[in-house]
This record gives sequence, structure tokens and C-alpha cells, in this order.
Amino acid sequence: MEVGPVRRRCDVCGTERAVVPALEHLVRCLECGFVYYPTDKEIDFRAMYGPEYFAGFEYVDYLGQEGALRRSMRRHLRQMARYRPLGGAMLEVGCAYGFFLDEARRVFDKVAGIDVAEAPVEYARDTLCLDARTGDFPSMSLDAGSFDVICFWDTIEHVARPDRFVAKAYDVLRDAGHLFLTTGDIGSRVARWQGKSWRQIHPPTHLSYFSRRTISMLLARSGYEVVGIETAPYFHTLFNVLATVRLRGGTPGQIAERLLHVLPTPVVQRLGGWVDLRDIMFVAARKRAPAD
Repeated sequence: MEVGPVRRRCDVCGTERAVVPALEHLVRCLECGFVYYPTDKEIDFRAMYGPEYFAGFEYVDYLGQEGALRRSMRRHLRQMARYRPLGGAMLEVGCAYGFFLDEARRVFDKVAGIDVAEAPVEYARDTLCLDARTGDFPSMSLDAGSFDVICFWDTIEHVARPDRFVAKAYDVLRDAGHLFLTTGDIGSRVARWQGKSWRQIHPPTHLSYFSRRTISMLLARSGYEVVGIETAPYFHTLFNVLATVRLRGGTPGQIAERLLHVLPTPVVQRLGGWVDLRDIMFVAARKRAPAD
């Protein structure tokens, strides 16, 4: 890919400088180091995140892993509680099938969700009876200061303009409200060691690749104070691990295929554990009051 003297406005630092190639299909801002997938093409996100995305394309079987996903979501709630008491009004951007919202409504007074994926939102709304809607968050009409908490779980890396998303969240949050997010850490030891083979690199579904430094810069520039960055453990069943490896292909995929063939399905669906490669960030940020 030839980038050469191309100049682009950076979503993190806001400057327009030449970018340099990074990790094959990506580029890096020379000013702040933000890594992203450059594209001038309009992306049809609703089509990209159709039912097949959650059943064989990116996720092996999202609905089938509901139990494991809920355990991870409850872990997110416990991490959130370290930064503010749970309660009030909460909005999740990128709510998918609504598993986190369903867990969160036990401790929040009001929960709502937004996603571009129509089938998952329909499931969240009709099956789980949640306040979930389909739409593009930055362009939606939402009352200013209407939420105490906004969550982006594994979402901000998917969007073409992350600066617009955190700016919209700032407008919708109440004074001193909190934004919580998870996303891959391209500055982590695992990411640096694996390079272009890092598991989080798969454009065009993942467009933005943050480090602790660049996510902090984006949030600070958008009016937030970062109050904590941790790693985010996730619970995975043995089935999900093996099936994901199989999905990636190659020799490891062939080995995973054989193991899935010989191991009893109830066993691999039941056995599991917590995985933390320290390459996924859990970020807590608080809305600062605007300067006079």
C-alpha cells in the first residue's frame, strides 16, 4: 500500500500531517501515533453487521455463548463499580443482543441501548424486553445530559470517526458523568510481539487501533478526565476458544478442528475459564465541566 505524502486529519490529535504505513494495511499518524485503517469509501455498517457477523464471520456463535458473555459483562459491572456507585441512567452504544443491558438493569434505574445491527437489536427489544434501538449514535437525537453512564464495550474500534462518538457521549452525559469503554491495546506487549498477526487486527470491521496513550489523548481532547485504565478479562468456553482458532485457519485451525471432532460437545461447551492477555483495555473516564 502506497501512502507516501498523503495528509489526513487525525481523529485523535486533530492535526493534518502525513501518515506512514503501519502493519501492512494500516497507517500511523506522525503527530500522535494513532493507528487506523485508511479508507475514503463509504462503509455500509448495517450490512457489515448482519446475522452472519455474529454466527461464523467474527463470532463463532454469539447467541450460543450467552452464558460466557454474561459472565464477562458482570465482570465489567464490577470494574465499573470501582469508579462510581452503580445506579442512575445508563446507555450502551453497541449493545448487540442486549446481554449487558439485561445484567445492568438489575443495578441501574434505567438502561437503554443503541446498535447499527438490526437483528440483534430486535432480539434485545422483543426477546429481552429492553429499550434498544437501531441507529447511528452521533447523528441520533438524544437529550443533552440525559445519562449518568455511557458504555462502549468493544465498540469504538469499529467506528469510522471515534472522535464523533466520544463527543456525542460528552453531550449526552450529565455533569461528572462517566464513560466506560473496552478496546484493544495496540501498545500492549502481545500486540507488539505479534505485529500484523495480532488477533485484533482485521479491517474493515476494526478501523481504529488505540494504545493507552492515544485513547487518553482522544478522551482528554474531547473533554474527559481519564480516571483509570485496566485490562479487561473475558470468560471463554473451551468450545469458543477452539472454534475461534478453527475460524482463523492454518495449522492451529486444523488442530482445533480435530479437537472439536473428538471431544464431547457438552464438555467443551461447559468447560471454560478467564482469559486476560493484557491486550484489551478497560477505560474509565469522567466528563469534565466545560471551561468558562
